[in-house]
Formats: sequence, structure tokens, C-alpha cells
Amino acid sequence: MDSQEIKLTIPLTITLRIGEDQAVAPVSEQLTSELAQEAARPLSYYEGYQGYDKNFLGQAVSLPKLSEEQRRNAAKNSEAKPGEDPTVLPYNHFSIVMNRRRQLAYYTVVNIDGSQSNNLQRGRDSWYFDSRIAQSEQIGEELYRRNALDRGHLVRRLDPVWGVQANRANDDTFHFTNCSPQHEKFNQGQDLWQGLENFILNKADTSNRKVTVFTGPVMDDKDPIYKGVRLPLAFWKIIAYVTKDGKLATAAYLLEQSKLVQDMLRLEAAFEPGTYRVKLEEIKKRTALDFDYLQDSELPLASEGLEAGLDRVRILDNYENLIF
Repeated sequence: MDSQEIKLTIPLTITLRIGEDQAVAPVSEQLTSELAQEAARPLSYYEGYQGYDKNFLGQAVSLPKLSEEQRRNAAKNSEAKPGEDPTVLPYNHFSIVMNRRRQLAYYTVVNIDGSQSNNLQRGRDSWYFDSRIAQSEQIGEELYRRNALDRGHLVRRLDPVWGVQANRANDDTFHFTNCSPQHEKFNQGQDLWQGLENFILNKADTSNRKVTVFTGPVMDDKDPIYKGVRLPLAFWKIIAYVTKDGKLATAAYLLEQSKLVQDMLRLEAAFEPGTYRVKLEEIKKRTALDFDYLQDSELPLASEGLEAGLDRVRILDNYENLIF
């Protein structure tokens, strides 16, 4: 019988080579790395978590109230116990409330204890989904590939790293729930996001002070869309601590990354990147979060100025000018 050749085409081709050392293909390494980065912590990981302590400062600093719409849009913690707020995700020394539609945090809040701070070195980043909410309610690794966007920590990595749970607190900050897309120049800028973060923690460390910090993105329906995600153009922080005379002091800040993001997307830029000291009312207006239980404090600035057309703000161009 004459030999015949039959060719079959199937979707998968497997090649085996025996007796020959083969290096792992870079693509396989990349896929393995990507899969590892998108793992979810098991539910058992979060057992016993208490989260943010509202009495940490010796005076109650409660979580802000969500509007009815925000509560409807908040991701629900599947492990919340009876009597606990199901919108709150507790971690070690901090808590997060997620906007499931935007897949970003409405806000984060952390307790910082400067007297117990631990300067734990940063290892290789491994980011995880929080299994207490749906993965579809969190932004994963795909958004951050091959562009100028960083996974910007909302709760700074070292802020909750104190006490006996320092190592676990460090790991907790590497949840996708705790990051937000930030332009690399904004996230790493010493006069922008990282600068303000470092200033707060350094002041807490050097004065052995306890500090509470609320943080979140400003989410607007007009935020530009990239890879199916609306990118926030600004972020906010509220600092709270007790002064030497026993009074609760607060200060609010808006940090703009508009121009950096809009330049990246080739859109018309709105605001130059910068950090602005604002009234608490401005944060409430931009976020719809209810911080009515907090009062503005007049923290003096050695250098002040007015941004043209924005008389409600003062530019903070040097963190050393802020008297903490």
C-alpha cells in the first residue's frame, strides 16, 4: 500500500524533547508571573481581622458616612459578621471601603503609631485580590501593563507596619483593593504623592506620634477611560492627630495628577500636578463622603500662595513648610 499522509489541525500543539536541556521560554515566565500576581488570598487569611480602630487617638474618629447611592454601590464583605458594617474590609491597622462600579476604594483609613514603627524592607511585589469581594469589583494587573501607570498604594506600605503584626500589615497593603492607578511621576514624585506620604510618616516617627490618615481617589463621571477603566485625576488625604494640649487637629489635601494622565492619553490637560491644602468641605464636595464630625484646623504654613482662579486652595510647594 502506498504511504499516505494525513494532516490534522488542532488548537493545541505540544512538543516534547528528550535528553536535551531546555530553558523556560520568556513568555511562559511572563504568564507564570502574571498568574501569580493575580492570585486571591484564601478567606482563612482574613480570620480575626479587626481593621481600623476609631478610638486609636484617644478620641473617637469614626468612619465617614456613605450616601445612600454610595452604600448601594459599595462592595459587600462576604465575611462580615452580624452587627458589622458589610461595606468595610478590615486589614491589619487599616480598613477599606470599595466602590464596586469603579473598582476603586471610596476611601482607606489607617492607624499609624510612630512609637512602634518598623522600617521593614520592601521585597518583591506580589499583589493579590481580596477574596471577600468579587474579583470583578477590583482592578487587576491588566490595567498596569505596558504604560506609565503605577499601582499606587492608598494606604502607604509602611504606615500600618508597626507592632507585632508588622509583617502581616506589610503584606496586607499589597491588595488590589489598596491600590489606584497613578501616573508614575505622580506616585513617585517627592513633591507630590510620595512626598506627602513620607512627610506624614516621618513626622509620626520622629515625634512618636499617633496619626490617623484617610485617603482616596476623587471619582468623577467625566474621568477619562483607559482599558475600560475610568482613571481618577485627583486624590485626597485627611490627617488627624491629637495636639499636645489634647485637641483633635485635622488637615485636608487634594493632590492633582490631571496633566500627567491627560498628557499620557493625549487629552487636553486641566490641572498642573500639585498638592493643595483645602478645606474639609472641599473633600466632602468632591467625594460626597460625610466628614461632618471633623473640624478644620489652622495648621500654619510658612509659605502660602493662591492658585489663579482657585481661591479656595493654598499651594503647598514644600512639605517642610507644614508645621505638624
